[in-house]
Amino acid sequence: MQNNLNKIAVLGSGTMGSQIAAHFSNAGIPSLLFDIDENTVQKGIDTLTKLKPAPLYNPKNIQLIEGCTYDKDITKLNQVDLVIEAVAENINIKHTVYEMILPQLKENVILTSNTSGIPLTDLTKVLSKELRKNFLITHFFNPPRYMRLLELVKGPETDISTYEKLSSIGEDLLGKGIVHAKDTPNFIGNRIGIHGGNNAIRLAIQMGLSVEEVDLLTGTLIGRPKSGIFRTADIVGLDVHAHVSSTSYDNLPNDESRDILQTPDVVLKLIDKGLLGQKSGSGFYKKTEDGILSIDLDSLKYKPQKRVRFDGVRRAKGYKDIKKRIKSLIYSDDKAGKFLWEITSDSLIYCANRIPEISDDIVNIDNAMKWGYGWDIGPFEIWDSIGIEESIEKMEDQNKTVPEWIKTMVDNGRTSFYDLSNGEKTFFDTKLSKISAIKPGSKNINLNIVKSTKNGLIKRDWSASLIDLGDGIVNVEFHSALQPTLNPIDTSIGKMIEKGLDLLESDKFNGMIIGHQGANFCAGANLANMIQVIESGNFKKLEDAVKSIQDLLQRIRFSNQPIVAAPHHLALGGGFEIAAPAAHRVASSELYIGAVEVGVGLIPGAGGNLRILLNQMENIGSGMMNSFQIAQKSFETIAFAKVSTSADKAKHLGYLLNTDTIHINNDQRIWKAKQKLIEIIEGGYIKPKYRDDLKLPGAGGRTAMAMAVKGFKAQGKISAHDELIAKKLAYVLTGGNKGGLTKSVDEQYLLDIEREAFVSLAGEKLSQDRIRFMLNKGKPLRN
Repeated sequence: MQNNLNKIAVLGSGTMGSQIAAHFSNAGIPSLLFDIDENTVQKGIDTLTKLKPAPLYNPKNIQLIEGCTYDKDITKLNQVDLVIEAVAENINIKHTVYEMILPQLKENVILTSNTSGIPLTDLTKVLSKELRKNFLITHFFNPPRYMRLLELVKGPETDISTYEKLSSIGEDLLGKGIVHAKDTPNFIGNRIGIHGGNNAIRLAIQMGLSVEEVDLLTGTLIGRPKSGIFRTADIVGLDVHAHVSSTSYDNLPNDESRDILQTPDVVLKLIDKGLLGQKSGSGFYKKTEDGILSIDLDSLKYKPQKRVRFDGVRRAKGYKDIKKRIKSLIYSDDKAGKFLWEITSDSLIYCANRIPEISDDIVNIDNAMKWGYGWDIGPFEIWDSIGIEESIEKMEDQNKTVPEWIKTMVDNGRTSFYDLSNGEKTFFDTKLSKISAIKPGSKNINLNIVKSTKNGLIKRDWSASLIDLGDGIVNVEFHSALQPTLNPIDTSIGKMIEKGLDLLESDKFNGMIIGHQGANFCAGANLANMIQVIESGNFKKLEDAVKSIQDLLQRIRFSNQPIVAAPHHLALGGGFEIAAPAAHRVASSELYIGAVEVGVGLIPGAGGNLRILLNQMENIGSGMMNSFQIAQKSFETIAFAKVSTSADKAKHLGYLLNTDTIHINNDQRIWKAKQKLIEIIEGGYIKPKYRDDLKLPGAGGRTAMAMAVKGFKAQGKISAHDELIAKKLAYVLTGGNKGGLTKSVDEQYLLDIEREAFVSLAGEKLSQDRIRFMLNKGKPLRN
């Protein structure tokens, strides 16, 4: 599809318009960004380099966005293949813009609107019959770079080929999860989301729960963003929350839960006071010098937050599996359980009643909430996890009306909305009243589905598995039993990688992928295990463990069969070190990778220093930098614990090679890794040569680095312990005692001195304090 999309235009340079253009630039597609005058459009472009989180993978991508005005540049619209209108939510303004641009559009151009509240049939009234065939709604979620959801809405006259083409553009070029919505107010995501949010606010007041209590109960505890209901409203803006509410309430007179769709009184009162949330500095929360205060929902006065304690929460935290945790919470007899039962049961019934009004199936509703609202599992997946029969009985005991189609489904013997077996995931299709298969995209490999086939799962351990992907490819999947979100390195992961290497060496497979589809690739070493070994005083055991992982990762590097790593999201410390020795990396564009060991008083110990040096040498090229410049650049990356803000940035920092593949659609990452691995195999893979010719600056380079570090300490920017860590890091990166302008060092020597420095720092009390602080607080200690 990319060859058919040479340039786009975005009409409106406000928050959404400018960021939509930015994300197209991330995909390498140039755009024309239009607004009423040059100052307005330039302001929209300038904002892209200031917004946090950053809309651009790389600030240079802004060069692909050309600012335009309707007066001067409207004829340029004949250059574009796609026009996305993102002007104010006013039908008259939109029609005026359409009438202005129509004469300039080339034949077969696709025209879309990013509206969420104006019906498609109203939008198209000023369009010709031919253009209506190429018109639809593209509802991006804010911010467009980070929110995966793209809701597509077609009209009765929209050509199906146009719809499919735009769906492919969203999926393949922009990395979006496509949800097929109907032309109803707020479509799917916001329709369900605003009902759930408003209902939670209503019930919080009714049950006497505080803002912070509700946010704890509606955050990561139940697999949703940590901001919870009230903090999310502050981030979005209470005025925006009210606008979305009114869109539903005003345009849905027959909705059975219309009263809940109305903006809650407490939100309107805060808006009247000018308390709009984060944008105004205060809303449900207020940041002060004394800390973050929360508002009392009755008096509307700010107060210090109180520590939240519920028995049900304490019990539920014992479950790492999100489905088991939700079930534990929702059936808890305490106040937390009663609140969660009410908001969840109401939401599930509301979702079920929206079929076929907003969607023909449960899959699109679940995907909308996962991709647009950051839920780990969707509403119908939640219903499966709490038990359909058990929950229906409780709902009916409370006189809640369960939709007839669900009761009919259960009466006919189907007691779950979804099922997975024999390589097929099925769902109950309400439109056909039967079981239908979910057809994965042609570029998607779902590891759970592969594992459900007869020969898909080779071996499973508690934190990792080996999976046969077919075509002679074996996959190492991480799924930590103790920390499934972060997947820290443990013996189980090491064992499965080692077993995978054994399979390659026995010629049972031709190549291996290290990658999975969990929340994060790997957030580093298991610090809890490490501190236990340190506290026991058994530093020989620690050194042996470090040597073992170094040797394992060198096996990856020098495997006769190619290995491709597929890192995504967080790949920190050891996560970087696992991916680095592979023959190639297929990385998610949203990759936050870094050697962050200094944050816990250490330096990389599993070969990270060697990898960054080798990557810098290869990325920079022979003769472009001298040995000191390479060592210095590597030192700056590690000493400052730099973490990439995208895969593109990771190449600049030396965490990825310039030749590595970046893939924008995370759902397609494993598929892309397999295609790349097959390509490498068919190309006749030759493993890299062992490097015994590494030129590093030696003592002279260390002296220069030590002087710079001493200056930072004198300025109070670093502590004495930071200085100690920096000196040990410099020793490794400059080649230790064997480094020098006329000398060469080999890979094993660098690994040996790295290991020695790592174990030495682990013996320092201040480093141990940093490790404990990170485990307890989840953030670095500056000591």
